[in-house]
Amino acid sequence: APLLPGIARASGLGELKLLAWEGFTFEEELKEYLAEKGIDLAISAIASQDDVQIRLAGPTPTVVDVTSYNQGYAELYGRTLNIIQPLDEARLPNYSAETIFPEFYHQPAWYWDGQLQGVVMGWGINCIVCNPAKVPEPASYADLLKPEYAGQIAFVEDPLANWPIFARLTGFGDKYPNVTRDELAQIFEGMKPWRDQSKVFAASIGDVINLFVNGEIGVLFCGWSGIPVETGAQGVETRYVVPAEGGAIWSDAFFIPSSAENLDAAYAFIDGMIAPQAQADHARLTLSGTINKAALPLMDDTTRALFDYDNLADLFARSPLPSIPPLASDEFATFDDWVQANTDFKVGF
Repeated sequence: APLLPGIARASGLGELKLLAWEGFTFEEELKEYLAEKGIDLAISAIASQDDVQIRLAGPTPTVVDVTSYNQGYAELYGRTLNIIQPLDEARLPNYSAETIFPEFYHQPAWYWDGQLQGVVMGWGINCIVCNPAKVPEPASYADLLKPEYAGQIAFVEDPLANWPIFARLTGFGDKYPNVTRDELAQIFEGMKPWRDQSKVFAASIGDVINLFVNGEIGVLFCGWSGIPVETGAQGVETRYVVPAEGGAIWSDAFFIPSSAENLDAAYAFIDGMIAPQAQADHARLTLSGTINKAALPLMDDTTRALFDYDNLADLFARSPLPSIPPLASDEFATFDDWVQANTDFKVGF
C-alpha cells in the first residue's frame, strides 16, 4: 500500500517530478546527493521546448516540480502564460553573486520583477564550425562567400541559432526578433548568397557530425560548440569559431512551475545542480558551460577549454542571448511567419 505523505517524507524529500531534456536530468551528476536527500526522480523527457507549455499552460496543468526553459521563452513563460513561480533565493545557498558568473546572476532572461525566476544549468554558443583540413578557418561569415567554400557548407535545423544570425548578417540584428513582415522577407532574400554556397540543410546535429566525419562538408554555418569534441572522438579535427559578427548563445534554466507540489525537493534539486562538482560533471557530460566559478578547477582540460571563462563579458557582448519572435502580432512577423519563411528558404537546397 502507498505510504502516507508524512511517512514518505520522514526519511527523505520524496518523489520529484522532473520534465527535462535527455542528458540534462542530472541523475548521474547528482546520484549520491539525491540518495542523501531521499529524492526519487520521476523523469519525463522533453522532445521539444513546446512540450513544456503544452504540459503546463491552461486551466488544468500537469503536476511538474521542476522543468526548464530556453532563454528565448522567458517572456512567453513568465508574462504571457504565467507558468513560472518566483524562486526564494534563501533556499538556494549555492546561488550568490560570489559563486555565480555575473553573466548568469540576476540577468533579465532569468530575473524579472525583482525576483529570481530560473537558474541556468547549462549553456553554450552556436557559431561556425569548420574542418581546417578541408577549408581555411573563416574569420567572418563574409568569408564563407569566397569560392573556396562553395559546396562545403551545411546548415542545420536550429531556428534559435540561425535566425538571429540571419538578421545580423542582413542588417536587422538590432531589431531581431521584432521585424516587420517586409523586413523578414528581406532577411531571407539576403541570406540566399550563403544558401547558394551550401551543400545541405541537415536535420540534426547528429547528421552534421556524420557529414564532417565522412568528409562531405568542411563548414557548418552555425551550430553547437561541442561538435569538435564529438568529431575528434571519431578521428576528425574540427574547430568552433566565433566570427567577427558573433554567434548565438543558448542557455537552459531550471524553474519551478506554478503546478509544482514538492517544493522541498524542487529547491534541493536546483541548489544541488549548481554546486561546483555537479556543474563540473555536467559540463563534461554535456559539453556545455558552467555558471559556477568554483567548478572551473574541478574540470578536465578539454571541458574547461571549451569556453574562455576569463572573457565571458566579451563573448556575451558579441553573441547576445536571442529570444523568439512574437507568437502573435499585427505589427511584427510572428513565429509562424518565420517558420514559413525558413521552410521556403530550405527549398533552395
